[in-house]
Amino acid sequence: MPKTKSPALNRVLFVMAVSVLLAGCMTLGKKPPGPHENYGARAETVIKDIPYATGVPGAEMLKLDVYSNPHEGLWPAVVAIHGGAWIQGNKEMDNKVYVCQVLARNGYVVFNIDYRLAPKYPIKLQVEDAMGAVIWVKEHAKEYGADPERVGVVGGSAGGHLAAMVGWASDDPYFQPTGHPEAGVDSKVKVAALYYPVIDVNRTLKENGDGIAWLGDALLAGKTGKAYREELKRISPINFIKADDPPTIFLTGDADELKLYPQSVESVKKLKDLGVDAELFTAPGKKHGFTWEYWDPASVDSVMAIVKFFDRYLK
Repeated sequence: MPKTKSPALNRVLFVMAVSVLLAGCMTLGKKPPGPHENYGARAETVIKDIPYATGVPGAEMLKLDVYSNPHEGLWPAVVAIHGGAWIQGNKEMDNKVYVCQVLARNGYVVFNIDYRLAPKYPIKLQVEDAMGAVIWVKEHAKEYGADPERVGVVGGSAGGHLAAMVGWASDDPYFQPTGHPEAGVDSKVKVAALYYPVIDVNRTLKENGDGIAWLGDALLAGKTGKAYREELKRISPINFIKADDPPTIFLTGDADELKLYPQSVESVKKLKDLGVDAELFTAPGKKHGFTWEYWDPASVDSVMAIVKFFDRYLK
């Protein structure tokens, strides 16, 4: 844990952390060469701002959008989780919407969620929000033409971290899914797709310097000493890799400036060694957040890799 610094310096370092983590996550000033639909996306049915949890602090942030197309019977469901360094972003982020639309075109009902953000709400609550959203989807899936027995999860960056926690830690009693405090509720999914995810939070903070290290204070609600170290373990997906994890695909650029590509490579190996089906989609030369250029072949190919992987387990 870093030594205590002044509140003013903490604020400066916090802004530095945000700036570094968001660098490369958004493509600014580039005009897209055509709409999403030119790159494999289609969602004729879009339902906005459906509450998935009420009666908790910050409940106004706990809403989701549904992306689908007219169909008969029940399609598999996917819960989508946006990125933004756990402190920014929302379900309207263009790269996440594109992924939702491509999945919808390929026979999925996608539930694209918002969640509460740090520093007001610690990262543990964000994990619980994502888990609570999965439970809500299972409870209401049929209302939107989705199958509650066939649910996957996809997320990018911070959302990739949360998707990994949903996929690998939903059986951990430390987490109480938002809106579902009763024991025995099930937020497990059958398959997961993780875009440039943070798998080891402590490692990520250390490898990216002092600016990023101070982000830990915002994510962990001011915990210090042993409590800080223990919480880092609890919110790091790496500590939940085990033989009964769902099949997982990682999609990461090998030039990720946050040094996340090795985490994806190593995680695939660990899962495979345990007998879990795991795949790595490498985006050659691509940095963090490469999917913001949804028209780029690497971005298009990555979403289609998810479709192929999900089809194997959800169809």
